[in-house]
Amino acid sequence: MSIIGIEAVTFGVKNIAKSKKFLTDWGLKVQKTGAYGADYACVDGSEVKIRAFDSRSLPSPIQAGSTVREVTWGVEKKKDLKNLAQELSRDRKLKIFEDGSFSTLDDIGLGIKFCVSKLRNLKPKPLQYNVPGGNVRVDKPATYYDRATPQTLSHIVLGVPDFKIVESFYGERLGFRATDRYTRRGVFLRAGKYGNHHNLFVMNIDARKPKFNHLAFKVRDIHEVIGGGQFLTKRGWRSQVGPGRHYISSACFWYFESPLGGALEYCADEDIVTDKWQTREFEVGPDLFSEWTFNAGSTFNAPTAASRAK
Repeated sequence: MSIIGIEAVTFGVKNIAKSKKFLTDWGLKVQKTGAYGADYACVDGSEVKIRAFDSRSLPSPIQAGSTVREVTWGVEKKKDLKNLAQELSRDRKLKIFEDGSFSTLDDIGLGIKFCVSKLRNLKPKPLQYNVPGGNVRVDKPATYYDRATPQTLSHIVLGVPDFKIVESFYGERLGFRATDRYTRRGVFLRAGKYGNHHNLFVMNIDARKPKFNHLAFKVRDIHEVIGGGQFLTKRGWRSQVGPGRHYISSACFWYFESPLGGALEYCADEDIVTDKWQTREFEVGPDLFSEWTFNAGSTFNAPTAASRAK
């Protein structure tokens, strides 16, 4: 279906003022703002939108309190929109807009929207790292980040009653691919033939309704993950877990509790995959959350090299 990835995520929030402050500290650029909420953007133009929780313009919430209300997916061409609209109109109502974009609900009741992607291609300067026998950064200090500037949206994560329902809808109806799985518990799904390890991750939870877990933003490198996390800490925001590095997806991370309803994550250096990637199966366990983690408490037990060898 030529879906590229996440174009925008819209939240319904209880505290607009606090949410605005958080997203500004997070490093996003404000596009427009008012009593109704605000729109923020990453460097490539991918957006986070906040609206009042009781706004009639929003799809119904999947859970109580502040939470995600709609995920907008970008596609390559207008014909992709037509194909998607034809496919999804077989069993659900669509709201079609003048530019051809449209919105509806997925099979767990989450608002979804599709549009032709307007994201800008990023052209970052090559990162330089000195290694023994390979000094490439000479007479020049490394880049220092006093805060983070999110480059693009990476992925969204949801807890769901049955991940198979989500995998069936996004896989069979929208063409998503399974990159990796937690056996009988969850699946990492990617939208494109080439790109992020996952754009959507869903995992079974002991609940009757879905629950928003977190939204991840790519930054340039691990140093920016650290710089962003330190800045947020100084601003009084509470770290949830991190910094660390995931074992699955390889991404460096730092999560922070958010007034948007779940957590927001800085991530860097995640795996990029193609159709050559072989889907892996993992058993759920705290040792698979990360290769190493700080500030995690007793909930996450990062493994040692010795424990990995067992």
